[in-house]
Amino acid sequence: MVEPSTPLPPATITTIGAVTDRQVILRAIRAGLWIWPSFALLDAYMCFVAYPVAPFALFVAYRVTLEIGFVVVYRVGLREGSNLDRLFFWHSLTYRAAAVIISLMAIHLGGIRSPYMHGISIVALVWAALEPVPWRRALPTFIWIGLAFPAVMGIGAAVSPSARAEWLNASALTVFISNYVFVLASSVLSLLLSHTVWQAQQQARTFGSYQLESLLGRGGMGEVWRARHRLLARRAAIKLVRADKFGGRADRKQAALARFEREAQATASLRSPHTVELYDFGISDVGTFYYVMELLEGLDATALVERFGPLPAERAIHILQQVCDSLGEAHAAGLVHRDIKPSNLYVCSYGRTVDFVKVLDFGLVKPLATENAQLTTQLAVHGTPAFMAPEQVQGDGHTDGRSDLYAVGCVAYWLLTGRRVFEAETAMQALVQHVYGTPTPLSERVPQPIPPELDALVMSCLQKDPANRPQTADALADALAVLAWAYPWPQDRARAWWQEHLPSGSEPFSTEPAQTGTQRVRKHG
Repeated sequence: MVEPSTPLPPATITTIGAVTDRQVILRAIRAGLWIWPSFALLDAYMCFVAYPVAPFALFVAYRVTLEIGFVVVYRVGLREGSNLDRLFFWHSLTYRAAAVIISLMAIHLGGIRSPYMHGISIVALVWAALEPVPWRRALPTFIWIGLAFPAVMGIGAAVSPSARAEWLNASALTVFISNYVFVLASSVLSLLLSHTVWQAQQQARTFGSYQLESLLGRGGMGEVWRARHRLLARRAAIKLVRADKFGGRADRKQAALARFEREAQATASLRSPHTVELYDFGISDVGTFYYVMELLEGLDATALVERFGPLPAERAIHILQQVCDSLGEAHAAGLVHRDIKPSNLYVCSYGRTVDFVKVLDFGLVKPLATENAQLTTQLAVHGTPAFMAPEQVQGDGHTDGRSDLYAVGCVAYWLLTGRRVFEAETAMQALVQHVYGTPTPLSERVPQPIPPELDALVMSCLQKDPANRPQTADALADALAVLAWAYPWPQDRARAWWQEHLPSGSEPFSTEPAQTGTQRVRKHG
């Protein structure tokens, strides 16, 4: 269902990018797990060759102790319920500990002249490369990393006369200063780098007044993200299409932009309650096309049948009526969807109504009167093979609203049987069968009885010749309305089904790539 526009309690508002932030922290810890023990080889060289008196066993103990720390923090981070702020603290503590341990090793490898001082620079740079955070959040860690070496050496000078003497040695002090300048500089630059990368990521997550929260799904040329309005706390779904998906040619990118604008404008022009509502669209600063839609709770018709089996006739009729309402308005406005398929039909809990259908993805929508053929030719997308009308497959330019009705017939076939009209091994075979094959009647594909009037209506939608199909979406809707009177699907029955199978409303919608071939499904519960 659409998320409420009133402010939500803080506990219910997910931290923006929380899932992504957790993944970033885990990535940085994994890097530490591999990088930290790899320097044991350098320890061995320094202890056995450069500084033979250095205690190699102690160095091994240092490495093992911190490695255990990395493992513990990583395992804690894998728990989805773990507190993100606490995880960040313990993660930053491992990197601070690395700087301190390197400084402790340096005591035995030349003191304030030790070349191991530069290992601290590596710690800072690894952090900056793997952990982009705002500078205020990273500052305590970088202060600790940057000051670890002089702090450890200072404590050593306070308890050891020989270490104190090093600080009074002009030559040793000169070496220390010349080396420490690079360590300090690398810490400052790493802090700035971490902040800069974080800032760029935040800009990339911001689209108009909306900020991305988590990835819902990807398919075709785009991704769909859960997002939140920065001021209204309204949840939404944002579809993203990166320009680089269309190659480097300027004409292809221009065609992609034209298609994107056409999709957004077509969706925004439609007011049917059964067409997904568009809030906003545009192009981000990094060249990503985006449009913002209402966030729905439920599941698409593909998942509905795959998870729960073929639908009863009365429920399928109820769903198809709503699809026709959306298409009827689009066709009256001179628009053809051209990609009607189960994954573009979202069955949701909408306000107090369940089994409410939304038609998604007008990305292939075509004006009836005029069409820039170059857009379709350059982008080479025309529909989904398992649900394409013969005239679409042949590409003869005579597609109209009746092509969508053929696809509605294919969808009805899927809802009632859990099978596609033509179950082919490849997309090409499916296309050929849509042009030349004869579909098997519904009544021969399922054990449960199908009302003969519904069987005949679906088969009429699947006629090869558009003239033999229902001529308009409204005509198909009228025929379905007659059937709905004889085979009703009341809301109390629908609510009982949702309460049993999807009491929480299920997952927000996502886009999934189209699939072909036979799929086994369970009986509808």
